[in-house]
Amino acid sequence: MRRGSKVAPASTEPRGSTRARTPDSSRRLGRPSTPIDRRSCAAVGSRRASPLAARRPRDRRAPADPGSSIDPRRSPRRRPPALTLARPLGRSRPWLLGVALALLALSAAATAHAQPGPEALDRDAVIDQARRRSWGVRVATARSGEARALREGASMPARENPSLQLRSGPRWTSDRGAIPDFSFALTWPIDLSGSPRARERHAEAAAEAAEAELRNSARVAIGEALDLYARVLGADEMLRLSESRAALDEGLARVAGLRRAAGATGDTDVAMASAVRAEASARVLRSRAEREALRSELLATLSLDPQSPTEVSGTLAPPAPPAELDELLARADRRSDVLSAGAMAQLARADVEVQRRAGTPVPRLMVQGIRENEVFVQAGLDLPLPIYQRNQTARAVSAAVAATREAQREALRARARAEVVAAWRRSEGAARAFEAMSTALGAVDEAERLATRAYELGRSELATVLVLRRTAMDARAARVDALLAWVRARVALDVAAGVEP
Repeated sequence: MRRGSKVAPASTEPRGSTRARTPDSSRRLGRPSTPIDRRSCAAVGSRRASPLAARRPRDRRAPADPGSSIDPRRSPRRRPPALTLARPLGRSRPWLLGVALALLALSAAATAHAQPGPEALDRDAVIDQARRRSWGVRVATARSGEARALREGASMPARENPSLQLRSGPRWTSDRGAIPDFSFALTWPIDLSGSPRARERHAEAAAEAAEAELRNSARVAIGEALDLYARVLGADEMLRLSESRAALDEGLARVAGLRRAAGATGDTDVAMASAVRAEASARVLRSRAEREALRSELLATLSLDPQSPTEVSGTLAPPAPPAELDELLARADRRSDVLSAGAMAQLARADVEVQRRAGTPVPRLMVQGIRENEVFVQAGLDLPLPIYQRNQTARAVSAAVAATREAQREALRARARAEVVAAWRRSEGAARAFEAMSTALGAVDEAERLATRAYELGRSELATVLVLRRTAMDARAARVDALLAWVRARVALDVAAGVEP
């Protein structure tokens, strides 16, 4: 390298490029265009002569051509880099990024609101959901709205509107030609039968009947939901029992394998233990599927998504003792469906009164004015004569309906008392059956433990252990069934007596 010479900056263009290497282009590339002094040149020469520099890859970029005649201001523009997040193509638009982030946040919030986290349903939550969201309650609520709509217009003074007649036209005379004539007639009905008050009482009776039906729908819905809730808890108990039995059968199969390896038994015991283990696994799968099916049915009854991950919490426990039978029978007379039947009978009697008053003729006041050759005004009274139509058909039908509703109320009251007696007896029998199964379960557990220990020590046969285990499993399952039957019978007793949970 000659002394005093200037070192051209390294080019970033690929080999063969015709682009000019000028100080302006070097500034665009971010490199200094100032000349380098002699000591810098000597340092550069020493670096090129070092062995480390010899091992580095050489710069293959073409050197700048100082004699090029290409004007850097007319040189072709550099191709823009590829579109990336760090350097967007074209002008930056930050407001687009803000809008996108806002939409993403709104979407995430909507998704979180539409998909709430799973909640556990205990007994109180089941009762609340059944009272507010069950399908029967929803339908009864809509019907109560229909009944309340009868109040609109019930207090109108008359069922007919006043009428106004206007007439006009020419009159031709022999001496005066066409003469315009005009006439009007105003008719105003006056109901003196008391029908508006009867219609108001009918609308109030319809609203009360709808409210009573709504309460009865809530009673039935709560009973169905609590029955399903008890069945889900019973399925939980059966699942835990099946899993415990599967664990014991797994241990028994392992002991049989160890005894065969020790030469204390043959392949028969191992095969029998394997079959029992497979049966226990199948029982676990069936119990789990039954539990999930009952849970989905409960969620659907509560107007929830059957496929939602909402779990059911609680333990199947013996219920509290019920009240005395006489007290429950007294409650049955005030049950919601009995009260609803009474409200329907009251509604039918109100309809009888409405139809009776509707048969009364409604007089109409009439005012008439006419302009012909002269002008005159007339007033009068229009009174229909009840000769053919006295609303006799509707009156007869309403009376028959009232008699039917009264008979239905008495029949429902008698049936409610019978249902209370039957449910009370079922509940008492289920309670005694559960107590009997609970008493015998302790001895069964002890016998199973002793038989399993005897087989492990080689003092008993596998068949004896299997018989005792099957008996113990049946006894435990019977106890769970007895407890579930007792809980369901108590729920049915509360529903039959109309006891509010």
